Amino acid sequence: MAISPKERAEPEEILGSDTLTDPVKPAGVGDNDVQMMAYPPKLMAPDLAKSIVGLLICGVIALIPDMLSIIKWTAAGLALLFVFYFARTLMRFQSKLYVSEYGIRLSNMRGGTAFAWSELSKFRLRYFSTKRDGNKGWFELTIQAGESKIVAESTLDGFDDLLDISRDWAKDNNLLVDDVTRTNLMRMDEAETLVQAAASERAQSGAKRT
Repeated sequence: MAISPKERAEPEEILGSDTLTDPVKPAGVGDNDVQMMAYPPKLMAPDLAKSIVGLLICGVIALIPDMLSIIKWTAAGLALLFVFYFARTLMRFQSKLYVSEYGIRLSNMRGGTAFAWSELSKFRLRYFSTKRDGNKGWFELTIQAGESKIVAESTLDGFDDLLDISRDWAKDNNLLVDDVTRTNLMRMDEAETLVQAAASERAQSGAKRT
């Protein structure tokens, strides 16, 4: 479902009051107007497995009685890192984002948070590379309203829609973004243009064959 704030009714027009009980789904908004986003299990499962295997290996090494102290302490430190990685991955695995043209809500094992798009006060996009040349990695979007903060990674199903609507609302709310965010937005725009050009080229090639 495409979501855009460009042609939106004000929430007050739907509610008939100034109070919003649910920033994502105010009165008069149906379930079809809310998009649910989640991290795909096929991507999360390998990360969970890796963290468990790493924790077991490092834990066993740390518990070997005759092992050198420096190796045992190093293994114990790595085991803690794997615990953190497992908890972080598990949190993402069961997190759900509910997005409408009025607001966003995060639901997870910690309870979650929600805010209306009109309250958006911070918009930041970061890129983390897994290779030195920077050609492979992931984006991390941080959006915030007051003390309510939501962080989403580009592996999220629906991330492009979330980025588009939050980007538009950042403009509507006249938010200032840092240079890194501007650079990463340009990078994503360029990538999208390349994908569209490749798709157009494939379509034209198919048309010629027929």
